Amino acid sequence: MSQTTLRRKFAAGLTALATAAGLVVGAPALVGAQATEQGSSASLGSAGSAGSAGSGDAPNTAPAFQPAAGNENPVGFRNWLRPGCSWDPVASWVQLCDVWSPAMNRHIKVQVQPARFGGNAGLYLLDGLRARDDWNAWTRDAQAQRIFLQDNITLVMPVGGQVSFYTDWDRPINLGGNLVEYKYETFLTAELPGYLQQHFGVRTDNNAIAGLSMGGSAAATLAARHRDQFKQVSVFSGYMNPTAPGMYTMIPLAMFDQCKCDPFAMWGLPGSPRWGQNDPLLNADKLRDIPMYITAGSAIPGRYDQPSSLQAVFNTFNGIILEGLSRGSTIAFQNTLNARPNQATFDYRTTGIHGWGYWNDDLIAARSAQILPVMNAQAW
Repeated sequence: MSQTTLRRKFAAGLTALATAAGLVVGAPALVGAQATEQGSSASLGSAGSAGSAGSGDAPNTAPAFQPAAGNENPVGFRNWLRPGCSWDPVASWVQLCDVWSPAMNRHIKVQVQPARFGGNAGLYLLDGLRARDDWNAWTRDAQAQRIFLQDNITLVMPVGGQVSFYTDWDRPINLGGNLVEYKYETFLTAELPGYLQQHFGVRTDNNAIAGLSMGGSAAATLAARHRDQFKQVSVFSGYMNPTAPGMYTMIPLAMFDQCKCDPFAMWGLPGSPRWGQNDPLLNADKLRDIPMYITAGSAIPGRYDQPSSLQAVFNTFNGIILEGLSRGSTIAFQNTLNARPNQATFDYRTTGIHGWGYWNDDLIAARSAQILPVMNAQAW
């Protein structure tokens, strides 16, 4: 099947799903338009995520965040490099570390900001579907390293893993002519924790996990499957029911649109058991007793959405559709979770589309509402 045909099917899928979600689609032809590399294709990921790389038309640039004034490294826990690490250009004591993954047979880059006072809590921050190979977007399109600068928790931000859903794929994936293993669940839960404990003092059983879009769905799934590792989970604009009608088509097409790879190398063909194993809604029973902070926007453009060009209009339109899909699946997940007692907090924004400005705000809210209290990571 040609890429043009797949793009048209993808556009048709977006339009159909938007209609089902009750969204008013005014310009469906835009979805299939040819777009630039940065902030281009509609996908279950970080819409406009390349804005920090020079795409001024990205509709959702995160606001500057300035933490309270204070000594950023009061007792010297942050000013020395750990093995395999170098100072990251984003500053704020972030280190860029190469961590060996036996499962993937290569080094995986991880951005790490040590806890302010050497605390043993960790916060894993997962990226979106269009994750880059040079940085985690939480440090460029959002302000995670500034948001938690004064806190006693180590930020753990894996780099790379586009379209991965941070899961173990059934078979290798062809990316740009290179056959690579995708075993991100194994890396994040069996390989990386030992490195973090040895070099950053992060306990293997004292972690929170958060993510946006693709990373949000993965955060919920990883928390459900690894309760001995994660004590709190935050999901921002996630897709909480990938086995819902339409998603068997939407997810593979979105993945192919990004990587031009075989999406069924992940969990097999639609309807295969592994799709259900990685569906947060179907795993709701495993999440009832873990604190969760879950958000979704209304798909109505808000404060970060002021498109000034055709490309920006394209990005905004995609963000509207994607956030509508996220909100619908989040409501379905909430209805399932609320069938029995749980510890989840749901925050539905009155405006906001699929974009980094909103996710940055979500992380700020989750920090004070749940992450720091649950992890006992306040720096007093």
